[in-house]
Amino acid sequence: MKKHIRLLVLLSALTMLLAALTISAAADDTVKLGIGIVDATGLRLRESPSTDSTVINSAYQDDVVVVLADCGEWYKVIYNLDVGYMYKEYVIFKAVENADLGEAEVNCALVNLRAKPNSSAEQLKQLEQGETVNIIGLNNGWYKVDYITVLGWTTGYIRSDLLDLTEVPPQNSNYTYQQSVAQQLVNYSMNYLGVPYVWGGTTTSGFDCSGFTQYVFRQFGYELYRVAESQMLYNGATVNKSELQVGDLVFFANTYASNEAATHVGIYIGGNQFIHAASGGVKITDLSNDYYAVRYAGARRII
Repeated sequence: MKKHIRLLVLLSALTMLLAALTISAAADDTVKLGIGIVDATGLRLRESPSTDSTVINSAYQDDVVVVLADCGEWYKVIYNLDVGYMYKEYVIFKAVENADLGEAEVNCALVNLRAKPNSSAEQLKQLEQGETVNIIGLNNGWYKVDYITVLGWTTGYIRSDLLDLTEVPPQNSNYTYQQSVAQQLVNYSMNYLGVPYVWGGTTTSGFDCSGFTQYVFRQFGYELYRVAESQMLYNGATVNKSELQVGDLVFFANTYASNEAATHVGIYIGGNQFIHAASGGVKITDLSNDYYAVRYAGARRII
């Protein structure tokens, strides 16, 4: 009987130790390294650290990301609540930086709000799981936060692994538009980068230009005419080039011998770029590209 009791006590102690080690490891894995400032328009957030991986999102110049890990040529980041990888060359890393990251929620039973970013600093307040704060910066692994009390706002620090972001950062340039259908459509279209160009193609095994736009828009409930000229003449509303928005269709003429008003079409993705099916497969091209700039024929807004 005593042996059984000793064994149970030993097993209980071992279980508690393993649990503590697991919690500690998880905390170490999720303490944030710093803030990243995007140094390019159209910087893609990818599912894995490879240019061949799926595009999850696209960031704009001076947008902020939370850096989770340094992965060689890539950073693992949180961008607008999506977790993925960005090419390090286009992200300016700062271990200490003020940034409006929006609202966050306490993710464990009890956390300390401290006066400085270290565990020995004065405790200003204890917060319970589910309580919310506004994150206004990051300092060597600690979120700088504003917390509202009956006396007003209190500014302090909470270790970054103890908070979960719940809001797209208001300071990001595409805050109000990022989650729109148009942006979702553009993000979705990037999943097909590299799909072969096939004349008359309308499926994921191969697209032509209008087959690609028709397929992508159809996934979001918008039915387009089959060919580029008909899409330009009969779908959506005319948009001036100076007023292009993410998700607009952009059209080009004389890309092959034809008298049609438009012979090629793509989807505007922001940053003066468009995604389209062309020779070499689905790809992204700049509107200022010598070939396309002189053939630009107009734009239409579908969404």
